[in-house]
Amino acid sequence: MKKIFVIVAAALLTVSCNQSKTGFVNTEDLLKEYTELKETKERFTAKNDAIMSDLETKIQAYQIKEDLFRKNGPTMARDKAEARYNELSAEAQQIQQERQQKIGQLQVESQAAIDSIITKVKNKVKSYGKANGYDYIYGSNDAGSVLYGKEELNVTSLILEELNAGFKPSDSTAVK
Repeated sequence: MKKIFVIVAAALLTVSCNQSKTGFVNTEDLLKEYTELKETKERFTAKNDAIMSDLETKIQAYQIKEDLFRKNGPTMARDKAEARYNELSAEAQQIQQERQQKIGQLQVESQAAIDSIITKVKNKVKSYGKANGYDYIYGSNDAGSVLYGKEELNVTSLILEELNAGFKPSDSTAVK
């Protein structure tokens, strides 16, 4: 009888020790509310607006030249008209290439910054899990990796607080 009690007690102890501490993070909320990511997106939006503003000035200047050519082209000598047409075509192509180059460079910079932030978030979730004794922290999003979780297992706000507390605006919001 004593042996059975000891075996049952040992089995219960083993089962209770094997329970995993789990939680989940709503990744969409976490990224949407993370101050560094919001400020980074704002910084790149401002850079994009500046690029477009600069290009808009060049486009307007080109439009004036094109309008004058359309107005005066029929009265120009054929060789001069062809030469002016070729100049305007080259200028339009140059503006388009400049736009593509600047926007492409901005997209590469933006993606690198966002990838760095996402890595930082992943590392924070990992370190939070280790520091607080979690065996698993799952990611929840619209794709459905966690379809349901008890709200008390949701650690999104706790991790978000730590991320935002560790973010210093002067670190990454300086416009270059």
